[in-house]
Amino acid sequence: MDPLAFDGIGATITVTQSASGTFAAAVQLTGPSGEALLESRAVRWYLSKNSDGSTVATTSTDVTTLAAGTDGLVIEDDSNVSGVMVGESDGDIDVDIVVPSGKVVYLVLVMPGSGRLVISDAMTYGM
Repeated sequence: MDPLAFDGIGATITVTQSASGTFAAAVQLTGPSGEALLESRAVRWYLSKNSDGSTVATTSTDVTTLAAGTDGLVIEDDSNVSGVMVGESDGDIDVDIVVPSGKVVYLVLVMPGSGRLVISDAMTYGM
């Protein structure tokens, strides 16, 4: 793949719902045809309080912990609410997100080049 052809990069996010408030989010970075990306790439991420990604979540109020799972790398700019994720050579990234009771958050990825947002399903606990 041409390293400058970022507009074709996409992603899918699969969230495992939780009865305890800890959610596993599995990210698969994809190529122009929807296939799994076969190289490491970085994407910007943040947590949002709403489904269109227009309101950033607040640390300690809307989310208590965000940590890298078994795949990929998570670099935080603002503790637990924004930063950069780096996929492994197969495009996988896993994160664990702890949401306090009565709150809802969405994982939002900002695609390189296009700026398109890929937004997860709601992660809500105790509502």
